[in-house]
Amino acid sequence: MANFNKEGRQKLWQKYSKEIPDSNYFLTYSCILSSFYPASEVMVGRIYDLLGVNWKNTNDSNSAWSCCSGIGYHGDIMPIEATLLTVARLWSLAQNAGADVVTPTCVTSFGTHCECKELLEQDADLCEKIARMLEQTCGRKLIIPEYIVHTSDVYYRHRENLKKHFKYSLTEARTGRPLQVVDHIGCHYSKLFPDKHALGGSEYCEVLAGMVRAWGGANIDYPERRHCCGMGFRQCMIPPNRGATLSSVYKKIKSMAPFQPDLIVTNCPGCQVFIDKEQWAIYEVTGEKYFIPVLTYQELAGLLLGWDPYDIVGIDSHTVPVEPLLDKIGIPYEKEKSMHVETFA
Repeated sequence: MANFNKEGRQKLWQKYSKEIPDSNYFLTYSCILSSFYPASEVMVGRIYDLLGVNWKNTNDSNSAWSCCSGIGYHGDIMPIEATLLTVARLWSLAQNAGADVVTPTCVTSFGTHCECKELLEQDADLCEKIARMLEQTCGRKLIIPEYIVHTSDVYYRHRENLKKHFKYSLTEARTGRPLQVVDHIGCHYSKLFPDKHALGGSEYCEVLAGMVRAWGGANIDYPERRHCCGMGFRQCMIPPNRGATLSSVYKKIKSMAPFQPDLIVTNCPGCQVFIDKEQWAIYEVTGEKYFIPVLTYQELAGLLLGWDPYDIVGIDSHTVPVEPLLDKIGIPYEKEKSMHVETFA
């Protein structure tokens, strides 16, 4: 298997690194993750509790959570001022809860929060306008947070501590072979501000790769490693454009297949949805069976912790069955709850 060039990765790491605080997190949720993989959303809080870190969410601010509006902004159906106002309100909730590290679970939210922070810090007139709008509409003060980190950053920050609680590792139980893992990074994490917010930059992004290595697996390098999943809001929301999404996933899957990955791990809810579900569409269109299990990093950690694959981790929400991966790792599960694996054989 091809491995990332160690020297090149270290050089990039020196340039593309960032501070990840170890506590006092404010958790903001993902529309897509909550809808398609709700267990992954819930597990973030469980992991924070397991690690013993201080964290809050909107329940601690006596107000309701809202979408960051990133889909509307990037889909070109709402103005930037509306997104800035929406994000500014979420920041005020964090301050009210006494948390100063905003940690979105969605990479589009992460990218949107980072972009809003950049805009407001660089444009005094715009900042004054949004502050006035926030006061008028919500009765809140604009306070720009010092830190915005993605929840996958938090997992990376605590990867060794988390490992201490694991019952399993990313190795094949029967042979001890390190599992071959493809890490797929969401574009809005690694490509919007690679010099400030992406661990390792956009090319050799470290946030998931570092977890994989720490937890016993091996990283796979392949030609289309950083190719977009193809979700693209205009593509997934407009039916005539859906073929672009399918073709992008097909390009990635076909490129990684010769390296025989055991699983794909993602840090983007949208990428997770499409890389998982489009594999069935690829089979229907081309007759080619790939069916590589796709996990969120939350699901991966939950499984290695020994949490129930269905009741806690929620693998029954997947299109591609995860049970063959559980068999490799040696994780027990209730056969009667498993998907119809024979359909994918």
